[in-house]
Amino acid sequence: MSKEPGDGIAPRVWQACVTCRRKKIKCDGNNPCHNCDSRHLTCEYPGSNDNASSSRSYATLFEARFQQLDTLCQRLEAVTSQLTHAIEKLPSEVQLSPRGSAATELEHVSQHLQSLLDPIDSGAGSGASHTEFAPSEQERDPDYRNASHHPSPDPEIEVDLSDESVDLTLRHDSNLETFGSLVPDSYGKLRFIGGASNQLLVKSIQSLATDNPQKDSDPDTFVTSMRHGPGQRDGNPSVEVPLFIQGLKWRELPYLPKPEDLNLPPRYIADMLIGLYFDQLHYTFPVLFKPHFMDRYTRLYVTQKQTPRDREFLSVFFAVCACASGLIASGNQSAFPGLEFYEKALLLHFSTIGQASVERTQCLALVSMCCSGWNTLSSSWHFAGQAVRAAQDLGMHLSNLTAPSQTSRDPGASLLEAEVSRRVWWSVYCLDRVTSVCLGRPMAANDGDCSCALPRSTSDEELEATCTRPEGLDEQPVSSKSPLSGFLAFIQLCQISSRIQDLQAPARIANLGSPQGRRRMVKLTKHIEKSLDEWLDGLPDEIRFSANTLNRGPALTMSILIFVIHAGSLLNLYRTFSNDKQPFSELDPAKNCISAARSCINAAELVRDFVPPSHYLALSVHCLTISGLALLWMQDPSPEKPDPDVEKCVRFLHDLEGACSGASKGRAIIEQTLGNMTRNRQGSSLDLDLQFSAMLHSQMPDLFSLESSMTGGANFWGTL
Repeated sequence: MSKEPGDGIAPRVWQACVTCRRKKIKCDGNNPCHNCDSRHLTCEYPGSNDNASSSRSYATLFEARFQQLDTLCQRLEAVTSQLTHAIEKLPSEVQLSPRGSAATELEHVSQHLQSLLDPIDSGAGSGASHTEFAPSEQERDPDYRNASHHPSPDPEIEVDLSDESVDLTLRHDSNLETFGSLVPDSYGKLRFIGGASNQLLVKSIQSLATDNPQKDSDPDTFVTSMRHGPGQRDGNPSVEVPLFIQGLKWRELPYLPKPEDLNLPPRYIADMLIGLYFDQLHYTFPVLFKPHFMDRYTRLYVTQKQTPRDREFLSVFFAVCACASGLIASGNQSAFPGLEFYEKALLLHFSTIGQASVERTQCLALVSMCCSGWNTLSSSWHFAGQAVRAAQDLGMHLSNLTAPSQTSRDPGASLLEAEVSRRVWWSVYCLDRVTSVCLGRPMAANDGDCSCALPRSTSDEELEATCTRPEGLDEQPVSSKSPLSGFLAFIQLCQISSRIQDLQAPARIANLGSPQGRRRMVKLTKHIEKSLDEWLDGLPDEIRFSANTLNRGPALTMSILIFVIHAGSLLNLYRTFSNDKQPFSELDPAKNCISAARSCINAAELVRDFVPPSHYLALSVHCLTISGLALLWMQDPSPEKPDPDVEKCVRFLHDLEGACSGASKGRAIIEQTLGNMTRNRQGSSLDLDLQFSAMLHSQMPDLFSLESSMTGGANFWGTL
């Protein structure tokens, strides 16, 4: 592109091209110049190393940049006028119809703005003479050259998003479920699909499946009409969701036994196991609704042999028996208690592959808890993740997507199903958090994807009775003492623990290498610490550890658990910064770790008597073991005797060995570590004594050559 003369005066040419210089003819300084362009020659300008050339180049570059800035300001002035014109039209032209003129006007304005901005881009990308060339801002920035193609998020925005990702009050907003729907699968059961793109698909099918496509139909009517399977409407085939094939079902897996082939335990044994489960585990893990379960359990034993059994409920029944078997003291430590029930539950679960139901979610959650009680945490983590996926498949993670009742259109029944769905979701959510924290593995449920309100703090029997009343749950008074109070508090603690777990992700740990990332991490950690303090201050009185008596019940069990896990969460939080020399929360992180470890050990005194074998016990043993090791490694050892809290930790772990095999391994690690440290201290002391004696012998040899018949060391020193 040739250089334009300004005001009739040609710009000064401070360098000629190679061809013109070789031929010793006048060059106009353009690229290509007139001589090379007319002769179709290559026009090249060599670099210049003289001192004057840099000054000339700087002045020319400055003038070129100024011209570009002036052109940009003119373009921006035109853009501003167009935007002002569009904004003035918005209030008067916005209509209720989606075809309003405001949208059309905005589209025209957008196209016009793009046409205004295109010349700027084309001017920046077009070729210019060598007198106008200047490196772009991005090319001069070393961070841009070293960065990847994906821009990193703003650090402050990242902190804000992380802080607001968990709302402890869980205020429910119906707008959060805009991009989510329940659609029937090949079995006619409802499954969740989400996303803005799929929402367009669902609305299109909904408009075709209803009689009046111009009106927004009731979602319940939509899913109910589509649940009946293939059919015809007005001579046209019914519209189906393309993600499923209506009527096509999975065949039964070969070699798996049928439900009728699996023997049930004797009724008296089953009654004992079911009673133990609901007495010790239910309200700490309310994945089941007791009235519904007991009704189906009664029908299970009174049904005739020729009547087909419900394999979905049967899998839940065997899973409950497996969990309850761990509550019975057994002298056989070589076998897992309830293994036979566990295997039957899995066989029935595998026979329902391809289907979606609440019973599948409940079975997976119970099997995961059973594995945790056996201290097989890796298997428990796998099943917990599957339970989360099964719950998300049904849309349980979104409150407003509860499926309408298939057996009744009674509002009370639908209300009860919605409440049970919340309890199931939060049970599998906490289970996933506990197993992930124990193993330090990724979590299956992302808090940003969940919008499920907390369940109501009421017992199962009261909930069922309340939903049958005309006023429903709105008029139900909040009970001051509820068996679910501890579980609700534990949900909020799990949400904070998930933020601590995210804090230790590899991408965040890598930020500690830079000062900016270090400050951002410390700021985020302080927000989490504040959330823990607010959670602790907001606990109800019946859950506070000091307000409890030694009466057995879910409130006392959850009280012990949440204080142990709260201390373990603090230890996990401070441990991230234990090697950081900067002050954190006005205290040294190492001191905070030691304080949290002592609190965890002191709160674990009643774990043996009140926490049954489950994922809760596995997490308590894990926190107790880590606390003992933190006291050994993160504080200066006492030369006289070991820390009394370490001895207390070893004693508590020894008491838990009968209930959890991980306790014996944790105790062995602490004892061996303590023994090694004691021997190392004694060895270091002996080495110092030998070195001191050698130094005295070399400096004062006469002292060690005295005969033993002399007056002795005391008299010798006294003669000095």
